[in-house]
Amino acid sequence: MMAFAGCGQNQQAKSNVIPVKSMQVKRQDTPDTHEFTGFVEAQQEASITANVSGRITSKSFNGGDYVQAGQVLFTIDQRTYQANVLKAQADLANARSELIRLNRDADRYTQLYNQHAVSKQTYDNAIAQRDQAQASVDAYQALLENARISMHDTEVVAPFSGRIDTSDLSVGNYVTAGQTVLATMSNLDPVRIKFSISENEYLQLAKAYSENGVKSLEDLKLILSDGTVYSARGVVDQANREITSGTGTLTLKARYDNPNHMLMPGMFARVQANAGTLQNAILIPQRAVKEMLYKKFVFVIGSDNKVDMKEVKLGARVGRFYIVESGLEGNENLVVEGVQKVSKGSEVKATPMTEADLDTAIDTTGDSASSGSGSSSK
Repeated sequence: MMAFAGCGQNQQAKSNVIPVKSMQVKRQDTPDTHEFTGFVEAQQEASITANVSGRITSKSFNGGDYVQAGQVLFTIDQRTYQANVLKAQADLANARSELIRLNRDADRYTQLYNQHAVSKQTYDNAIAQRDQAQASVDAYQALLENARISMHDTEVVAPFSGRIDTSDLSVGNYVTAGQTVLATMSNLDPVRIKFSISENEYLQLAKAYSENGVKSLEDLKLILSDGTVYSARGVVDQANREITSGTGTLTLKARYDNPNHMLMPGMFARVQANAGTLQNAILIPQRAVKEMLYKKFVFVIGSDNKVDMKEVKLGARVGRFYIVESGLEGNENLVVEGVQKVSKGSEVKATPMTEADLDTAIDTTGDSASSGSGSSSK
């Protein structure tokens, strides 16, 4: 009976051992990469309104079209404005005729006055009438110019080259000058990526520039939402004047050439800045990290196969790894698969993994939650 009892205890002890997969912490020189989340913005964006009121008589684009600067987009009913031009031309012609007549009178009365043939009052009246006629000509000239401007403004044109959005307005709709938004358009080459960096990250990048000459913010890599790397590099050309007190971040905008219009306003993207090289950096697999209450932990396997839980401060992602800024010595053996099944003090049976296994291995420990990878937060 005692032999059977001992056998049962051994089997129970073995059943408490948790199978996991493990990997040794890496140490190597690593690019000091900082990654930030951003969104694409148009360099130029405008809401198009008309300078004159009236009904739309033509619309010459479709939503999503790329239009050229000066291209006619809408035409407002021109009949009233054309009539105003004709009336202003006629009024100006009459005023000029009157000015010619009064100029002659003024010249004649000037001669008569010099010959003492008319009184000074008669002479002054002639000069005043001539000057008044000249003022009338100037006023009618201004009215004609305004009428021509209004006539010209019946054609609503693109203020710059860019892509135009869809518009619900069509022929027959009435628009009010300066109020009705006819369409919105934006310039897509170049574009800007708007993102924010923390105060500490700003200081790190500034230090890398001052000490090592690394121009981190002048050679920015852009990673699109599908994981592809955008072909062009960006440069920060706008920065907020201060650190936002509520968030402790600095807002930046980086300019990227976009000749093929691949980048569109509103798209999500990740910006990467390289601040040089971290010497002998500590790297751990992303799968080895467990997050609890906004803190990051890893499980370290001791020489007795018992697990200890350690909090770590993570830096940037490097492929399938995180840079560890603090919390590890650099010689630990970590649980990589099976993270969700172990806790502090658990006894494990570890099967070593290689770096190549991170891409190909399937978690056979039943820990499906540990196989995903996410972005780090410091």
